[in-house]
Amino acid sequence: MRPQEGLFHSPGAFSAVVVLRLSRNAAVPQLRETISALYGELSAARGLNTVLGLQPTLLPEAPISPALLPREGPTARFPSTQSHVLVQVSANGRELLLWSLRRVLALTQAVLYLEEEVLGGRIGEGRDAFGFRDGLLRPTREQVRRAALVPSGHLAGASWLLYLRFQQNLERFGRLKPQAQEFVVGRTRDGELVPDAPPEAHIHRVRASGAGENQLLIRRGFPFRQSGEEGLAFVSASADPEYYQRSLDALLGVGGQTPDAMLRYARAVGGGLYLAPPSDWFHAPSSPREATP
Repeated sequence: MRPQEGLFHSPGAFSAVVVLRLSRNAAVPQLRETISALYGELSAARGLNTVLGLQPTLLPEAPISPALLPREGPTARFPSTQSHVLVQVSANGRELLLWSLRRVLALTQAVLYLEEEVLGGRIGEGRDAFGFRDGLLRPTREQVRRAALVPSGHLAGASWLLYLRFQQNLERFGRLKPQAQEFVVGRTRDGELVPDAPPEAHIHRVRASGAGENQLLIRRGFPFRQSGEEGLAFVSASADPEYYQRSLDALLGVGGQTPDAMLRYARAVGGGLYLAPPSDWFHAPSSPREATP
């Protein structure tokens, strides 16, 4: 089964996440027809990268497992705002991105309604909102294939997507001295490792979570600013949803682990787990399961 091509492309200069919920008066069988038409149009647009995920319970092929979110540690919490459909689009031009968002709403309006829309993208030469170099790991197609794609079975070619939206407290972080900021991140502003960074440094917790150089997860997030809110739309792809449990527990400090220092300055306000089926799925005849609230 062919995976969605958008999984192989990092977010461009302009990125967005759209979260949609099934309308009360819409029939569930309409959902597949609607999102298949949406995926077909967006994936055919030159210069636009699209990844579309569904609530896992909508896919008969998906295993039924305990909910990943909400999740709580000793000092922070990752809430759940799980919905039915997640669309991530990215482009190197703002107009193309805005066109894609208009098409998402136009093609889904009779079946789905908008719950969340986050627009953002690369800051300058690839820095996050705190001013640190970001996107230092650029996975190859083979790395994406190994880390993000289900290798076999009914879900071969699919990918599990984790979405978390963080609000970042730039004022509080900015009150730290430069060296203290680097100790929180575990890197200098230009991306060099800080050799004596403490165990709670973000880089150490990321490595423990499987999202670092060992590439158990492929990060697809981007910074954003809208309505006065600075934040990070964190999106990642993995071949196995169990990796997310390990990842989130490592960041939160579950089971006696050290909590990520970055969570003092970034608060999760929403999130959900989605399954991006292979591209062939959008043309298959079977129907999704009944939706759950």
